Amino acid sequence: MGDKMKLFHREHKIENHEEKEMFFSFCVEQIYPHKQGELFVLGTVDGKIQEQESMYLIGPYGFEERIEVNQWIEVDPQNNFYALLVDQKLSGIIDEGYIFTNKNNHLANSREDVFNPYLHFLLEKVNHQHYEYLDILFEQLATRSYFLSVFDYQDLSIYQIGDKKYYPIYTSTLEMEKDQKCQNKKSSVYSFDDYSRMFLNQEKIDGIIINPYHKERSIALNKDVIQYIDQVKNKNMKTYVQAKNYLKDKKRRHKYEINHES
Repeated sequence: MGDKMKLFHREHKIENHEEKEMFFSFCVEQIYPHKQGELFVLGTVDGKIQEQESMYLIGPYGFEERIEVNQWIEVDPQNNFYALLVDQKLSGIIDEGYIFTNKNNHLANSREDVFNPYLHFLLEKVNHQHYEYLDILFEQLATRSYFLSVFDYQDLSIYQIGDKKYYPIYTSTLEMEKDQKCQNKKSSVYSFDDYSRMFLNQEKIDGIIINPYHKERSIALNKDVIQYIDQVKNKNMKTYVQAKNYLKDKKRRHKYEINHES
């Protein structure tokens, strides 16, 4: 593993039950076979790292499974680069871009915050011109994503690009607080579908922009693209409802596949 890697020691972990649990995620970048029937999974951590013995693995089209983590390894902590040792049986399941996270629900219990680790991965890929991820991104927006915003009709927050005006929505509180108009104001949580219905008929708004203050996790969606995403939702809704019912059976989640129509 190299001299620079450092193992986490469970006995040094400090438990503080009064501290609020924070969202964090581990995005899979590379996977290697390891000794003793394990996989060596390299990735980057987003958020404050918390060593946990089990995490939720999230992938495309609603994939979600609770996974045991055998060991955490520091690779390059200054750049948030870590590794996990997991059971080799995941070799046929896990792939680049899958997310390990400490939360199994992108929507916080309070409905005042959201967490979108897999969406972050997709946005970064599209911003780096990996357009093969667009279909998955649109499906994620259409059926599985919640966003924060601040509604103040007397002072509506608008983000302008050239002569186009966009309504900003955010994938997390951290992103929303970068907008000065949103600071110290109560936020609301809605699905992307809710936002699209709110603003498609607004003549003064040209579209929606996600995370306007993040270079790699931002995307501006004009109304024609929003209408296309709505078509994706309607096209996949029957399959999506079936998937939700199917995924309730935790023992069968890892076997579920959706025949996604592009």
